Amino acid sequence: MAREDAGTDYLYQIKLLSALRSGDPARIHTFLTELSKDGRKSVDGDSELGAAALHLAIRCASTDTITLLLSHRAISPSAVHPPGSGTTALHLAASLARADVVSLLLEQDGIDDTLRDAQGRTCLEVAKGKDTVRAIHDSRTFLTASYRSLLRTYILSPSNAAPPGALIKLLSSPRIRHVDLSYLDESSGRTLLHEAARRKDLRLIELAVRAGADVFARDRKGHTVSESAGKDERVKVFLKQFTNQDTSLLAKASTEPPELRGYLNKYTNVAKGYNTRWFVLKNGAFSYFRHQDDEGIACRGSISMKTAVLHVSPGGAGTRFEVHSSPSRGHHGVQKWYLKANHRVETARWTQALQASMQWARREAEGERKSGESDATAYSGTTRGLASKGTVARVKSIVSGSFGSTADDVSGDDNTQVQEPPDKDAPEPEDHEHEREQEHSSMAESTEQGPPHGGSFELQGNALVAQVELTSQLLSQVPGGNESPRAAELKRAVEDTFASMHGMLGEYVQMVREREEWYRTALERERERQNVWEESLQAVVKEGQQMEDELRMRFRRRSRTLDASFLTISQGDGFFALAGSEASAGDAPSPGALNASPESISTPKGPLMVARRPLSQQASRSPIRAISASSVRQAPPSPGFQEAEAFVDTDEEDEFFDAIETNNLPNLVVNKSLLSNDDHLWITVHRNQYQGYLKLRERLAIDTDNRPPMSLWAVLKNSIGKDLTKISFPVFFNEPTSMLQRMAEDMEFSECLDAAYAENDPQKRIAFVAAFAMSNYSSTIGRIAKPFNPMLGETFEYVRLDKDYRYMSEQVSHHPPMSACWAESPHWRYYGEVDAQNKFMGKSFEIRPTGIAHAELLLPETRAPGYPKAKGPHVEGKVIEHYSWKKVTTNISGFILGSPTIDHYGDMVITNHRTQDKCVLTFKPRGWRGKDAFEISGYVADAEGNVTYEIAGRWNSQLVARSVGSGIGQLHPDVKVSGPSSPAASMEYILLWRNSEKPPAPFNLTPFAITLNDCGDTLGPYVAPTDCRLRPDQRAFELGKYERANDLKNKQEEYQRATRRAREEGRLPPHKPRWFLAQTEPDTGERVWTPSMINNELEYWLERDKVWEGKQKEQPASWEGVDRIFIEDEP
Repeated sequence: MAREDAGTDYLYQIKLLSALRSGDPARIHTFLTELSKDGRKSVDGDSELGAAALHLAIRCASTDTITLLLSHRAISPSAVHPPGSGTTALHLAASLARADVVSLLLEQDGIDDTLRDAQGRTCLEVAKGKDTVRAIHDSRTFLTASYRSLLRTYILSPSNAAPPGALIKLLSSPRIRHVDLSYLDESSGRTLLHEAARRKDLRLIELAVRAGADVFARDRKGHTVSESAGKDERVKVFLKQFTNQDTSLLAKASTEPPELRGYLNKYTNVAKGYNTRWFVLKNGAFSYFRHQDDEGIACRGSISMKTAVLHVSPGGAGTRFEVHSSPSRGHHGVQKWYLKANHRVETARWTQALQASMQWARREAEGERKSGESDATAYSGTTRGLASKGTVARVKSIVSGSFGSTADDVSGDDNTQVQEPPDKDAPEPEDHEHEREQEHSSMAESTEQGPPHGGSFELQGNALVAQVELTSQLLSQVPGGNESPRAAELKRAVEDTFASMHGMLGEYVQMVREREEWYRTALERERERQNVWEESLQAVVKEGQQMEDELRMRFRRRSRTLDASFLTISQGDGFFALAGSEASAGDAPSPGALNASPESISTPKGPLMVARRPLSQQASRSPIRAISASSVRQAPPSPGFQEAEAFVDTDEEDEFFDAIETNNLPNLVVNKSLLSNDDHLWITVHRNQYQGYLKLRERLAIDTDNRPPMSLWAVLKNSIGKDLTKISFPVFFNEPTSMLQRMAEDMEFSECLDAAYAENDPQKRIAFVAAFAMSNYSSTIGRIAKPFNPMLGETFEYVRLDKDYRYMSEQVSHHPPMSACWAESPHWRYYGEVDAQNKFMGKSFEIRPTGIAHAELLLPETRAPGYPKAKGPHVEGKVIEHYSWKKVTTNISGFILGSPTIDHYGDMVITNHRTQDKCVLTFKPRGWRGKDAFEISGYVADAEGNVTYEIAGRWNSQLVARSVGSGIGQLHPDVKVSGPSSPAASMEYILLWRNSEKPPAPFNLTPFAITLNDCGDTLGPYVAPTDCRLRPDQRAFELGKYERANDLKNKQEEYQRATRRAREEGRLPPHKPRWFLAQTEPDTGERVWTPSMINNELEYWLERDKVWEGKQKEQPASWEGVDRIFIEDEP
């Protein structure tokens, strides 16, 4: 191939660039053949074409392609291009942050990483990126380790043995300059020169000295190299020749601080004179140690080169010099070191290094001062400032290794640093915060796997710049010939355009690099913080778990040592004593009383009283405590009774709750409404439209929960303190229900409201209403999966013909998320809202409901005259008894350790707004005792505060009540619950609620929850088009199509965001709930979402009747005023 000079044959270079980018060995071998024929060398002694090809490949080609080029004998790994620039292949690869190529080049024979470019910089000084710098340091560390291993082998070899060939090769390598040849072998304490002099190996001595070995080095015993030679004058003369030819005295331009180590003689005092000490000059500090082995362990003094002053003494044959420290601010003392070397050359070496170090330290100090002064006007880091005068010239320095460029091409301009990415023109409105949260969360997985395109991103930018540059240069070589002025003008215009485009492209590439570096640094810094935080949090959680386990173990061990009869039962004279060593001396009876026989103890005249622990943990505030006190008023506790209570074992307390779970309570009264499910069939209008609810399904379409395993902690770790509704979870954390359906699970035990209606006693009625209020928590056991968040305007309906009620709900607000519901029956109504404050606290979820739930019993007027009359069909002659309550706090913990648990705690206060009676249920938090789980205690009090009923149980099994005064003390664990002769046998217990059978099911769904998302052919056509059963992503999830569900969920959320933007821009009217209206409830004074009514009938059911009737007549029928909220997509 006929070519002009390789530096100007841009057509050849474009073809070469195309071949290198393709990575095709066949095409590349064509150019390698040309290299073999080309015999021209550059001014640096390298093949001109070979150097150009290697540099071009480093900019644009893959590592495999570069390996192929390096295998060619005409291409040197230290090739310089452009000629005379000093820019080696290693300089170029390091400046482009191609760590893989840097490692590859450093593995090549003949590589020289000590070379400097035209600006005097090494490859390490121009290196970009932590990985690149690490690759260079790792290679040098390996080189040092290899040298020390070879030195060890040489020292252990016989005295007449030749040095290892690998050692000779290493000493001949230019990279040996990075190795400290003054290193002392750990076992012998000798350097390489000492060992060579001891063996009188003149060839190795010369090779080591030329490689940079210090002829003034001393071994561990302080002997010089000449002393190691013994009496052999030939070796001493040979060493003296090299002493006068110290190459280290040749000044080398470097931006790094000088480093020097060696022994010097330091003047101590008149008595001791000069003593040999080990001195180290490093990083602008001059320090000394007693011995070389003490370096880094016991420094005896140090002087900062920033304030040091050097004096060279004229006497002493030029071997003496002094180093003084100038007094700094706050310090008035001055150090003066009087030093002496063994040779004037050694003195010159130290003084030169000290002067260079002082200059470096003062430059650094001046730079820091100027940097501090210019902080206020520093370059902001935005890339707007790049478009200034001389931009094209600076951009050319960015095009690393470009043909015809200067040595500035290697490093670019480091003076301009991006401190922060450019801000947008205007901040985003707060309404888009949730959208940003979802977008950021959806990117979490991709950021863990690294940015897209990987290494090809940088290669693509480099190749694009090179292509434009070569095209521009090629265009300038197009022969003009006899062209017209117009053609010449057009040619110049095209050349100017390409030059301008070249500059703009280079500028843009630099902008991208700077931004990428900024984001990469910020990401690494954030990941480091996150890793530290995660490790700390996991350590705290594990430590807390260990403490709980230890506390539980100690409690069980101690409880086994306590006596079964812990307290003494005595006559009503106030005597309470501990039966064992736990009794305190102040509370113990007299020795006579302890030794008295059973016959000598008088029989109590009144009823026996059992001293025991109060029911509530907050006994001082609980009315239950007052009940207990009144029950034992005949026997006031002694001063030591409070101490005795603290030692009471709680096994008996657990016995009572166990008795409730095992149905072992005697005289248990069960309301018939809790047992019978009479079908009253009060829904008579178009009753056939509810055929889909006659036969409810009993299982899901899938048999097992086979969701892909994912780490919940990986999603939550960046969301501590955030509202749960603003955390976007992948669909794999969901269960196949909507939050509206989870809300509908409150209706599972509607028979409790039926039982309340059937009671004539208002105290019992409120107890059954309370049982209904707490019953829904039984469905939360093991339900850690998250329901689908409803779309704004989403609805849900549910009908139970066997239990005589209808239920419907609507998502009335999106931010904050809020759902309203309404259920109606011939005997009661239930309505309310779900509006909770949700937060992730790092170790647990906290869900604190703020919405109020309401229940209305529709009593016959004869049972409650004076109550407000009920309105609507099927309620003639009935009045309203109104109740309200708030739900308790829910906590989910343990997911960091992989064993999540759900718990509920707090007080639930149910108020009868007609009689002002109250029922308080205390949900006991799960403690370190497993027996405490699910526990509930409570009471019913009238308007005057008199407690009439005591309540106890667990929210996963049963709830039981007992009338106050019908038994001994409180309804509490120490009540004897078995045996016909037990005092408890005469008591009456009222069963308020009992949990249903809940067999294992996917996602831990209850049998009731399984029925909620069923949507058969007899139901789907008649429900509202906004019903959550018709939501495609939820349906796909229920069918086990999880990946499909995730895609549909993303589409559904994007559709919702588009709808919201349309409303914000005025293209759609503002959203208004279709079936509910916010009003103020007169009894509570709080907000309540009341359903839309027409003639005292729910508009939703009237609209459903209309649609069903139209479809039965095969007439067009649609839901009036209902917007489309779901995407049109089938799973």
